Amino acid sequence: MADQAKLAASRRAAQRVTLRTVAKSLGLSVTTVSRALKDGPEVNRETIDLVKKAASDLGYRPNLGGINLRTGKTHAVGVIMPFHREGEMNIVVASLIEGFCGAMKQHGYRTTVAPQFQADDPLTTVRDLVEEGTVDGLILTHTRPQDDRVKYLLEVGMPFVTFGRTELLSKHPSIDIDHEEIGAAAAARLLDAGHKAPLLVVPSSQFTYSLQFIKGWTAEFNRRNLTVPDERMFFTATTPDSGKKIAVDALAKYPDVTSAFVASDEAALGFVSALADLGRKVGEDFSIVTYSGSRLHDFYNPPISTYYFPNFVIGQRLSDLLYRSIQGEPASGLSEIVRASFVERRSEFSLR
Repeated sequence: MADQAKLAASRRAAQRVTLRTVAKSLGLSVTTVSRALKDGPEVNRETIDLVKKAASDLGYRPNLGGINLRTGKTHAVGVIMPFHREGEMNIVVASLIEGFCGAMKQHGYRTTVAPQFQADDPLTTVRDLVEEGTVDGLILTHTRPQDDRVKYLLEVGMPFVTFGRTELLSKHPSIDIDHEEIGAAAAARLLDAGHKAPLLVVPSSQFTYSLQFIKGWTAEFNRRNLTVPDERMFFTATTPDSGKKIAVDALAKYPDVTSAFVASDEAALGFVSALADLGRKVGEDFSIVTYSGSRLHDFYNPPISTYYFPNFVIGQRLSDLLYRSIQGEPASGLSEIVRASFVERRSEFSLR
């Protein structure tokens, strides 16, 4: 058995394409090939293109083990993704991961997706990855105002970027959508259409972005000298089942309600399903607006008006910010807030 293992290893080594293999095929030095693959300024463009094509044709792959030993880098990054539903994949999470992984690959990094289940301690998940030394940087989602994960990463000096803001005094790399603006715009839209007491359905209040939706929504009501009824504000998981339950409970309590802003496209899917079961017609006797990071809103019947910014693009921007953080760029220049666009569909009607 030992002899067979040695023979297999010998065959693998014989088949492995190295820098020397590429250099020999082109009649160039190993140093020139190495510099060309790194886009070295001392190598002309024609040679760089020639070397990269030959390397691709021969199937050359860098020896990451050797690189890791020389640089102390793993050339891997981690994405921590909360999974709050068993046996189901969140399509919004999937598009975020796709955008991030593809962009990090362009930077020469592979991505490890670290799942965080409901029973897991969020800080422990982060600490384990850091202490294992298997990644050079991390992406966090679902931030909280006083996020212990962010505090820990700042303390240990691990490069990271968050999708979402915190209320910590220490600056840290992040990208976020202007959820406060969305909350205010959704309230204005429904109130302007004559809906006197629209429902607000938002994610758990432990998350910063949920509080931002509420802040914007409340500010618009206050601007009109109106009070937001606390009982018409609902917190829910961002799943179809949760959205359906909220709709059933809310309409049983308030049968006269005519509108809602549901700040999750997947929760809105369940909400719309419940409306149909209750005999309500979206766009005719009930107005609904949602917020989305995917194109799911296009496939409702009827399609739902939504505030939209693609999570795929968020993933790409997270990649850029994390790469720059790993390169040592100061956190003060690595924060970004983007604005969602409004996509109008047939899910609204006016009482005026």
